[in-house]
Amino acid sequence: MAILFKSMNLFVKAYLFLKRKMLMSNIKKVGENFLFDPRSDIITPQHLEIGDNVFIGNNAYISAEVSIGNNVITGPSLTIIGGNHYFAVKGKYHRFLHPKDRENAKKINIEDDVWLGANVTLLNGVTVGVGSVIGACSVVVKSLPPFTVCVGNICKPIKKIFSDEDLKEHLQILGFKRDHIDKLIDRRNLELTTWGIQNIKSVNYTNNYWETLEEK
Repeated sequence: MAILFKSMNLFVKAYLFLKRKMLMSNIKKVGENFLFDPRSDIITPQHLEIGDNVFIGNNAYISAEVSIGNNVITGPSLTIIGGNHYFAVKGKYHRFLHPKDRENAKKINIEDDVWLGANVTLLNGVTVGVGSVIGACSVVVKSLPPFTVCVGNICKPIKKIFSDEDLKEHLQILGFKRDHIDKLIDRRNLELTTWGIQNIKSVNYTNNYWETLEEK
């Protein structure tokens, strides 16, 4: 029994190794230090662009044209689905309707420094703004502003990550140029306005983080 279990374990490892190698060779663009669970289902690697230092948790499902920026992290069971299935066509079953080529597919963009929690779902054409945190089990059907905490189904912003002044300092420390910083802050405030959201609270956990505490 032990020999059989060991043989099966070696078979699974070999299968996952080959699957990972095949996926990596088919991804459209991939940066350095990309980590993912090869048991995940990446259906459209030819439409997937990945930046540096990206970690995708286990059991992901990706079937879309997707651009993932740098320094992105996701929890388990991420789902990214692009395109829409046809329905409401006279004389046709939904099961057998299909788009022509990729006419219903809109690119999904995950910008730099995004954290997607467990079981997050991203749908056709959305952009998740730089620096955002998306709470577990959220369903993203509309683009989200940069540097915000967003949760829910439908996922929406509930907090700013840093006040405008703290965000400016944060980005300066990271080496962003002044004009880029101003544009990001203006973009966040404008996109929050399009959500009909104003005067939401901001969070800043700098003084609670263990590395910061050890520096004092």
